[in-house]
Amino acid sequence: MNHCKLLFAIPVFAAAIAAQTVPAAVEHPRSLDLSAIDRSVDPCADFDQYACGTWRKNNPVPPDQGFWARYNQVAEYNRSVLRGILENAEKTAPERTQLTKTIGDFYYSCMDESSANQKGARPLKPELDRIAAISNRSQLIQVLASLHGEGVQALFEFEAQPDLHDAKVAVASVGQGGLGLPDRDYYVNQDGKAKDTRAQYRIHIAKMMVLAGDDPVAAEREASVVLDIETKLAEASLDRVGMRDPRNHDHKMPVREFSALAPSLQFDRFARTVGAPVFTDLNVAPPDFFKKLNGMIDLVSVDDWKTYLRWHVVRAEAPFLSDSFVQEDFAFEHQYLSGQKEIQARWKRCVQTADSLLGQALGRVYVERVFSAASKQRTLKMVRSLEDALAEDIEGLSWMTPATKRQALAKLQAITNKIGYPDRWLDYSSVNLRRDDLLGNIHKARAFNTRHNIGKIGHALDKQEWVVTTPTVNAYYAWSENSINFPAGVLQPPFFDPKIDDAVNFGAIGWLIGHELTHGFDDQGSKFDGDGNLSNWWTPSDRKEFDSRTECVADQYGQFVAVDDLHVNGQLTLGENTADNGGIRIALMALHKLAGKDAPGAMIDGFTGDQRFFLSFAQQWCANVTPERLRLSLKIDSHTPVRYRTLGTLQNDPDFAKAFSCKAGQKMVSAAPCRVW
Repeated sequence: MNHCKLLFAIPVFAAAIAAQTVPAAVEHPRSLDLSAIDRSVDPCADFDQYACGTWRKNNPVPPDQGFWARYNQVAEYNRSVLRGILENAEKTAPERTQLTKTIGDFYYSCMDESSANQKGARPLKPELDRIAAISNRSQLIQVLASLHGEGVQALFEFEAQPDLHDAKVAVASVGQGGLGLPDRDYYVNQDGKAKDTRAQYRIHIAKMMVLAGDDPVAAEREASVVLDIETKLAEASLDRVGMRDPRNHDHKMPVREFSALAPSLQFDRFARTVGAPVFTDLNVAPPDFFKKLNGMIDLVSVDDWKTYLRWHVVRAEAPFLSDSFVQEDFAFEHQYLSGQKEIQARWKRCVQTADSLLGQALGRVYVERVFSAASKQRTLKMVRSLEDALAEDIEGLSWMTPATKRQALAKLQAITNKIGYPDRWLDYSSVNLRRDDLLGNIHKARAFNTRHNIGKIGHALDKQEWVVTTPTVNAYYAWSENSINFPAGVLQPPFFDPKIDDAVNFGAIGWLIGHELTHGFDDQGSKFDGDGNLSNWWTPSDRKEFDSRTECVADQYGQFVAVDDLHVNGQLTLGENTADNGGIRIALMALHKLAGKDAPGAMIDGFTGDQRFFLSFAQQWCANVTPERLRLSLKIDSHTPVRYRTLGTLQNDPDFAKAFSCKAGQKMVSAAPCRVW
């Protein structure tokens, strides 16, 4: 809840070890690719097609992807770098440290496909036997808690979260969950696609349960049971737009009150079994979900609950079992839902799993090789220039009163900048892995991460901790920390290139910094103060004006038709769209201040500085996407599909129109432009 992520995958800065471990065929894109431009298109008619049309023509979606962008090309490079680190670490050499042994043994076990195939479904047996032994609801809760402790969050979510009104402290938090499909709407909507998805999901469940050892008739019945239970959970859940609002997460109460709200959940037993510290209060998001869940626990039979748990165990473990499980998991989760034609190579999946489960161990080796102190300082200098530009922007707003401006500037000054890597690394020495036990290693790593998270409950929040790994291909803003977070993996071409002019860098990494800063002031981030607490620091008149301006953005993006007759959800994507629009304005302000009055007219390769700035921004979104993946993202992703991130943002920007001499009435010039920041 407390951080946002970008849509695209941005790989790591790996030049320092490229010669040793990266195949020559793997490349990352140039920071500004003039060959990507489709010069037959008028930039004032469709700037996305102008900036990316030739790239799009020459770069179809590869068969092992559902989405392909310029950044995916760098992601391939990144995975090769991490592969080299892991392949070096898996060698049983005497000089291996505890850290390299941990990541190396994990990777070795993951790559041992022959062993996984020989074991078949046998690794599931201990967990399935434990579920089979359940005979009453108390045992049901105990096994449910044990699964949560191993990272299988069936039925609902349980974790540590910052206290919404005292962000210095972590509190226990329970939240709606328990679904196998990507979104509640797949269960409750009655359109043709939703119905077909439910039908395919039912078939998928039955196939998986047969692989787990059940006969086909029983598996069919089990699939019906699972779908019925998950449909009831979906009907009890708030939709994604509702869950974006932090006020719908703001329900702190004593444990005794929650236990009275949902007595059948036996929460004291659950908390003890999962291994949580003793706590007296927790946050509930939202209470109505747990009221309805309480009724379900009593009404659904114990046998049906056992079926539900069996399914969620099988579903969670399938990618790490024999090939029959892996292929069936791929067929539904990736091929059907995202349109991906082929499964990724095993080494790619193992690299991604290692980064997901042992990320700070892998990232620590990575950052020692690829991210210098000079890179960190240069990034911090750019951040400060963007913060100065945002301060100037706030001070110049005609619609905001001085009282609210003072609060906004105080929040901006309090933002923490986390760049590159954490100051303290997680210690994985307690995670004892084996080279011949992939699923056991998965369980141990998940359990370690779960213990680390829930162990924070009741303790001071470490605002210097990272929630993404160092090689992560992303950046984010955290509400509760009031921080922007830029892992080393994002600080490289095409975002940042020390060899290229400032206009290109400010259009890419500068825009991204501005985007994350603006998240502190988007429709939801603006509800938190400089200390990370949920707090209204607005005058009523300013908040009313702000809401009117964000509504303009929501309405504008809601007009975009992304695929078939499906529109962008302007409310779901409002925070990202607000940040996109604010980010590009303050990035250009910062560039102009750095370069002086001549910046817009400085010509390189036939383009002015401002034109190169906007081309750099737009080429971040050069992409092809399968229709299936696009439909999925429209339901679950808080980011607008990439084409409309370019079009929507630039249509609102008078500096873009000026740079390319666009006139009123042309498609890239909005007749009623929206502006918040």
